[in-house]
Amino acid sequence: MIKLTSASVNGSPLNLTNVLKEENQINFSGKWGSISVTTVPVADISLLVIDFDSDEVLPLTIEINMTSLMLNFTLSGQYYLQVENQICCTESSHHSLTTAHHGKLLLTLKGKLKVFMVCFREQSLKRIMKDDLYMDQFTRIQSVRPITTQMNHVIASIMHNMGKGGRHHIYAEAKALELLSLELEQLETFALQQKNTLWKERDQERIHQAKIIIEENLLNPCSLIELAHKVGLNDFKLKKGFREILGTTVFGYLYDLRMYKAMTLLKEGKLIRDVAYEVGYKNAHHFTVAFKKKFGYLPSKVSQFLGLCFFCISVY
Repeated sequence: MIKLTSASVNGSPLNLTNVLKEENQINFSGKWGSISVTTVPVADISLLVIDFDSDEVLPLTIEINMTSLMLNFTLSGQYYLQVENQICCTESSHHSLTTAHHGKLLLTLKGKLKVFMVCFREQSLKRIMKDDLYMDQFTRIQSVRPITTQMNHVIASIMHNMGKGGRHHIYAEAKALELLSLELEQLETFALQQKNTLWKERDQERIHQAKIIIEENLLNPCSLIELAHKVGLNDFKLKKGFREILGTTVFGYLYDLRMYKAMTLLKEGKLIRDVAYEVGYKNAHHFTVAFKKKFGYLPSKVSQFLGLCFFCISVY
């Protein structure tokens, strides 16, 4: 059970005492600003989206009366979260925490922000992980870490489908589990980073510089040798650093960037051949093969789905 306890602006209480058992949306607005909390419970998982916009400070308490794992994603803005210690939650970052039996999270909200939260109850964690490991895997989760491209994509998909009828609860549960899988992958990478004390700060900066160069050159990516030369490393050290510091390969990162950008462009209704060119593929067939390998279906399926949606809208 998750509950939002009393909050106030300038001493005026807001009635946010609703127990969030069912799908719900709470909205408050006034001269002070506005807050909206949307919740979707699915099986043993709860999803929350908080939209806040105010120059006033709003203290908000989330109570959880069960052992659980919380993943907190700051999509925009900045706020403070108090559990045992105070954590500064900044834009495009996230962190995780566990609560035992009865936990309280105090959020201090101010400014314009959007927060996405997923709460996995103990039953769901036991169901999908080994009983003797399911909580031990989160012993290194107090640090604030960046939201990855894949995480952003999954979160956007969940929020896009919130409030829709039909089977959207099944979809939300599947996507929440995908988000947990990405979290575990990142934690494994984080563990490697903690163990690796040999990387000098300057070398780490060069690896991150290489990452930025890849992001800025999707159409004409550098070869491994060229990229290494640009950042002042040899190719062996660049490959090793990318794997150990960022948890992926150079070309694996380029591939993921291309595919997720392609998905976004396809959803905007762009033609497959144009999308292929915009993400750096000269041959549309090669793009189609790469897309299917990543997502398990052809890019034409995205176009067909959009066409079906347009037809349904036109009919109604």
